[in-house]
Amino acid sequence: MPTRHPHRRPTLPLFLLLALLLLGASCQTYTPAFVLSLHEFANPQVSTRLSKQVRNPSREWQYTIRNFPFLDARSFLGGELYGPDESGFYGLRLQVDRWALGTMHHTAGSNLGLVYAVVVDGTYVGTSHFTPEMRDQDILVIEPLWTLYDATRIVENLEGNRKHLTR
Repeated sequence: MPTRHPHRRPTLPLFLLLALLLLGASCQTYTPAFVLSLHEFANPQVSTRLSKQVRNPSREWQYTIRNFPFLDARSFLGGELYGPDESGFYGLRLQVDRWALGTMHHTAGSNLGLVYAVVVDGTYVGTSHFTPEMRDQDILVIEPLWTLYDATRIVENLEGNRKHLTR
């Protein structure tokens, strides 16, 4: 029978614990942020499972939108901001992937001239219009709704959000 030395501690479990801690520290997880989604408005008088309520950032107003966006963070390949407009706000030009392109073309074609809800991280930001360009091109132009900081952060997070949400 092997003898145990009372002054020696097992080193293998300690080594494994340290290795796991180091591995965990090096495998950082991505947290989606500035996640953009675009929704059609729904009738607020008709409560269904297909609609939900969202609020603006100050929580003063409530809007009824369709639960499922017609485009969201999984659909955007890249983008750039443009502006500012006369109020100092920036808009976005986003490239839509080929899988979501048909949805964008169909939705825009059915709703030309109407507005859709722009939502970031579940909060209503404002509206933009369905345009003929949305029906015919692979670039989505969202009207100026953001400060320079917010527009920049949305564009910076497009790739990470897309990768995380399409897993």
